[in-house]
Amino acid sequence: MDASHSRRRAYISLLVISYSYVFGLASNLNISNDARGSKIEITNSRSSSTDYGTDTGKQYIMCTESNLQDPWVLSCKTSKDVVTRINFADYGNPSGKCEHYRHGNCGAKATMDVVKKNCLGKHNCVIIDNDEMFGASHCNKDIKFIVQYTCTKA
Repeated sequence: MDASHSRRRAYISLLVISYSYVFGLASNLNISNDARGSKIEITNSRSSSTDYGTDTGKQYIMCTESNLQDPWVLSCKTSKDVVTRINFADYGNPSGKCEHYRHGNCGAKATMDVVKKNCLGKHNCVIIDNDEMFGASHCNKDIKFIVQYTCTKA
């Protein structure tokens, strides 16, 4: 890893911490490593997700969309619930509505793996929705990040 890559990771970490402090996203930060070298978890945060999905009693589906508002918190409804399945994830030009999303033709291939690695088994996680996190999306414009996930009640 070269020095410019290390500086970039440090800069991204500082941005996440600054956003978290300014916007009240977190009361506890945990910074550790992921496949790309860094992962930032925020616990006890406010959820930026919108609940559009079905609720079966023990599990419920959450769907959330972002037009690249960096960083971005994926979260279950309560602090005891955990993400148990990533049903859909695309960074590119996905379309559709909750529980009926479709992949576009220019999405980043690593999106599902990155979201699973960072979010499964946790109440919430931070996703930095950009090309550095997921790899190039190959989209020319209107890049979106959509995740549909299942939370299980504790």
